[in-house]
Amino acid sequence: MLSVAIDAQGAEKARPYAEKAGATFPTVVDEDNLLSQAYGFKAIPNALFIDEQGVLRYKKYGGFDIRKPELKGAAEEWAATGSIGGTQPSSEDQPSGLEHSKATDLFHRGMELYRQGRVQEALALWREGVTLEPDNYVIRKQVWAVENPEKFYEGDVDYGWQKEQMEKGL
Repeated sequence: MLSVAIDAQGAEKARPYAEKAGATFPTVVDEDNLLSQAYGFKAIPNALFIDEQGVLRYKKYGGFDIRKPELKGAAEEWAATGSIGGTQPSSEDQPSGLEHSKATDLFHRGMELYRQGRVQEALALWREGVTLEPDNYVIRKQVWAVENPEKFYEGDVDYGWQKEQMEKGL
């Protein structure tokens, strides 16, 4: 088992959550949003169960919460047997098209600027990506986390605040 945090701000921001969860397996950080590009998701948290041959056997995009009995059961079954009752991944939520490609490119270009300390320029590119692909919550949440760290990194993530931002169209 491996968990992957997607956070443009790096491991220091993600580490407290892995520690608080008491994870007994490694957590790595995908600062460049490569995982969502490779597996076609635009929201987090997710679960991807990939076998030893690299074949995706199960996915749950958005809303994966190990505390939910059915999801905990799926993870436990996978860990114990390497399968989940014959479940095969579906093609749901597969982003494609020019908008997704452009939004992803804008995110990557923004990451280069962010690493150079050019935060406002990075945020401008990320916002442009969200404009092109409004349902890309991976990019949207990076903007929110950089601009409002207290809503993400001081205690529990403020999901109510995020919902308010969505209702305001931000």
